Amino acid sequence: MEKTGVVISRDSWLLLQAEPLYSARFIEREGTDELALVVRVEELEWFVEAGLPVAVALCSWQSSRGVWLAAVAYQLYPSCGETKAGLFCVNPCQVADATLLDKLPCQKRLAVIFLSADCTTHYTIGLPQDDEQRAAWRAAIARTTPPASGLSADQEAAFEAACAEFQDCYSPRDILRGAIS
Repeated sequence: MEKTGVVISRDSWLLLQAEPLYSARFIEREGTDELALVVRVEELEWFVEAGLPVAVALCSWQSSRGVWLAAVAYQLYPSCGETKAGLFCVNPCQVADATLLDKLPCQKRLAVIFLSADCTTHYTIGLPQDDEQRAAWRAAIARTTPPASGLSADQEAAFEAACAEFQDCYSPRDILRGAIS
């Protein structure tokens, strides 16, 4: 684990303040082709003192109606308290999400930013991404549908239904242990 000098703007912190605690989201790092994973936590010190405080995994999946999604699972390992796990779905047919999916497997280190609950302080680490993991992510992403020029309301509703179907079948731990490719 390597500390990084990643800085995000205060405006971004304020937007993240509305997110529930322990829910992670990707942000694009301004002026770079890199992403950062940001998570707001209850006690920042629990993560500063942890050895490797986070694990991240990605899989792609097609719903029973043929809708593709990429699911990103994460597990947080604080030095105090229990681990926290979650997942979020990324729509490979949406141009902005497809851009994120293009960038993710290109990074040898993923910046992970832990924000304090009030978003006033942060702790950033560089999470190593080995070549094998990045190749598996590239393969999973390649299976998904290419981005459309714009999504209709029906397509957005179908994606939301696919996310619900996925989450009914799989947990973050299923993705993290590689049970879904």
